[in-house]
Amino acid sequence: MFKHHHTKGFFVAIDGPNGSGKSTLVEEIKAKMELKQFEVYVTREPSDSELGTSTRNFSEFYSGKTLACLIAADRYEHILTEILPELNKGKIVITDRYILSSLILQRMDDVDTSFILALNSEIIKPDLQIAIFADEAVLQKRLSTRDIRTRFEKGNQSYNEIQYMKKGILELQKREIEVLQINNNNNLEENVKKIISYLIQKQKINKELFY
Repeated sequence: MFKHHHTKGFFVAIDGPNGSGKSTLVEEIKAKMELKQFEVYVTREPSDSELGTSTRNFSEFYSGKTLACLIAADRYEHILTEILPELNKGKIVITDRYILSSLILQRMDDVDTSFILALNSEIIKPDLQIAIFADEAVLQKRLSTRDIRTRFEKGNQSYNEIQYMKKGILELQKREIEVLQINNNNNLEENVKKIISYLIQKQKINKELFY
């Protein structure tokens, strides 16, 4: 279940409910890490490839196992053509959404956890999983300001997202994936500093393993 990437890079996945502020955190982390002379590559899922773009569009019309398979297909292609090449360059690769999002959103689509994990059994393991939490009321307030919302963002589904994320974290921890849990209600700068400090320490440890 899941593979080690065996590169000199460091692979980080950031996941959380819609409205948790993942994308903003990723942008801030990248900017501040680069000021500290770290090489950071940011990507996302679904990816920006043709397959990923199609999957993002299809997610409004397809659900269940069909969408789960599309997401997994894009993830394998994403790993092969984008994530691993950048990890091989020794970079810190941060993906906005990864397997934990499947354990949230596909579960909301009534796909069994065992099916999701089986589909993703050959993906590479993140060196660090960051799970972004926020209170349900905060999530709903942020989502209400969006002009366009996906089907996962409509209908006050934040509670379910939070519950499935908690269960997903347990599944990852069973597989010895380190999970850093962050509450992102209203303390963006504090959280950015905390995550960067954690990443720098982990990056030092990772380099010691290879040099």
